[in-house]
Amino acid sequence: MATKKTKLPMGIFEKVPGSGIYWIRFTAEGKIRREKVGSLAAAKNRLGVRHIQVDAGTLPKTSEPRQQKVTFAELVDDANKHLKSERTAAHAYDTAMKFNRMLPAFGKREAESITRQEVLDWLDEQAEEHEWSDTTRNRYVAAFSLIYSVAGPEGTKKLTLKPWGRITRRQEDNSRVRFLSQEEEAAISKQLRERYPDYLNVFILALHTGARTSEVLRGEVGDYNPQTGMIKIHQTKDSRKPKVRFVPMTPMAVTAYSAMAAGKEKGAPLCTNRSGKPLYEMRYWFLRALEASGVKDFTFHDVRHTAASRWVMSGVPLAAVAKYLGHSGAGMVMRYSHLQPEVNAKAISAAMSFYALPADPHNKKRNISNPVIDKSSHALPPDPVIKKRIPKVAKKVTPAEVVLAKGA
Repeated sequence: MATKKTKLPMGIFEKVPGSGIYWIRFTAEGKIRREKVGSLAAAKNRLGVRHIQVDAGTLPKTSEPRQQKVTFAELVDDANKHLKSERTAAHAYDTAMKFNRMLPAFGKREAESITRQEVLDWLDEQAEEHEWSDTTRNRYVAAFSLIYSVAGPEGTKKLTLKPWGRITRRQEDNSRVRFLSQEEEAAISKQLRERYPDYLNVFILALHTGARTSEVLRGEVGDYNPQTGMIKIHQTKDSRKPKVRFVPMTPMAVTAYSAMAAGKEKGAPLCTNRSGKPLYEMRYWFLRALEASGVKDFTFHDVRHTAASRWVMSGVPLAAVAKYLGHSGAGMVMRYSHLQPEVNAKAISAAMSFYALPADPHNKKRNISNPVIDKSSHALPPDPVIKKRIPKVAKKVTPAEVVLAKGA
């Protein structure tokens, strides 16, 4: 059964049926004009503007200047230039790697001819083939949007507008907490020491500071202050937060930092590759060492989770952990709260300290008792005996006693 075709508003049409790229048609000075717009919503808006301009006599003689066709590859080149001037080298490198994966599919295509459905199909195919998480997929959606934003009216102006609408990003699962055991850490360190000794210290520094991958790569010589024992972390994920934060350094972290900073000038990149150039990529050496170590279900970002988990399990307050990780509040670190079960026990104990209950030999850890419930009758336990302060009442004095007291 054929699907009923949606009727378009008057003055709007698709030149190529099913392309998702809409044109507008209107009359001005007795002549019919046509303009290529893009999405249906944009076409409706543009047609309304043109009608108002026609009535007011303010319509430009040439509604839209004819532009030379621009390929997707050209827009990618412009986006790469933008990243190099506006973002850090590590961020520019990582995004350029995403662009390179898009080019075989879209590089030679006219940029305005690429439809939203084609982008969605490509994302789905890549996600299935490479087993992307929702987080990774969202990064590619952001990369697509950046390409067209740079080419838009506020950028190079090579495109009048994005030919396809907004692609909704998927809900990311931030509840994952995967951290290394001591045996797994030893296995990864062993492989790095044997295969990639130049990068072992990068792994150690990340493990002991809880810094994000981009923050580790952004480190500079001179970030560590031996007087305070703290290292400066350069953070740019949230522009509303301070540009730097400080994290205490362990002896192992200091040793790793010193080895990485040796022979380099202050302000130079701390993480460098074997050629002495800034390090922009972790995957090519970390994933190989990870595979050789036999550690499963682990990513470099989980090194950050490991640092946070160890802080929490060692009794560091969640507020302090949030500060070290660069979170504005403790909400994001509540995923680690289950690693401090004694905190819950202390909270229960504090609340119950106001009640006088008999000791429970089966609950020595919390040092509080739970009233025994008769499961056969489902009877509720008796109310606990609350300690009450009984106020002292003054003794009544008779008139005769008052007279005697005055006589005394």
